[in-house]
Amino acid sequence: MLICENLSFSIDGHKLLSNIDFKIKKEKDLLITGPSGIGKTTLLSILCGLQIPTEGSIRYNDISLYSLSENKIDEFRGKQLGIVFQSFNLINAFTIKQNLQIANTAEGSKDTDHLYDLLERVGLADKSHIKVSNLSIGEKQRVAVARAFIGQPKWIFCDEPTSSLDDKNTDIITNLIKEESLRHKASLILITHDKRVQSILNFNKILRLGEVL
Repeated sequence: MLICENLSFSIDGHKLLSNIDFKIKKEKDLLITGPSGIGKTTLLSILCGLQIPTEGSIRYNDISLYSLSENKIDEFRGKQLGIVFQSFNLINAFTIKQNLQIANTAEGSKDTDHLYDLLERVGLADKSHIKVSNLSIGEKQRVAVARAFIGQPKWIFCDEPTSSLDDKNTDIITNLIKEESLRHKASLILITHDKRVQSILNFNKILRLGEVL
């Protein structure tokens, strides 16, 4: 279970997030929505151990994330979490295969079989030798999704994964994320404004930031 308790975040004296509370059980999903600038990406970064909250706590089962050392947070994130960044965060000068191999090595795995399985499932096995700089936006997004699942994570975080995609690629990416999450029995936490995504994915819980209840 992921438990977020009394979480707040301030920057330069401005409180961006205030008293965020929610719980997500294993294999359940959360949609995070809200207007631009409300703090959705910041919240996702905090949940992933990439940004320290001003107040509050994040717990994964019995692990209090921010009570760990920085190295242990990195280790936990590598073993338990998969992240699809809005900007992809791929190395453009490297091939698809090299980008996934780097992620695979970072996870401490020497098993490359699942790497090729992932490339097959995302429809890029025949392009593994191509540099990321030569890919379309939709192909880059598929590489980013494949990379997120390299470590067979139990928690998947996606930040606007379809914001630059047409309808066809939105369907491909959204269904790919859904299928891989189910395959790994992983919980999905996703930020999006995209109604197309919301119509495909059946979220167990919705967190609307900035909404007065």
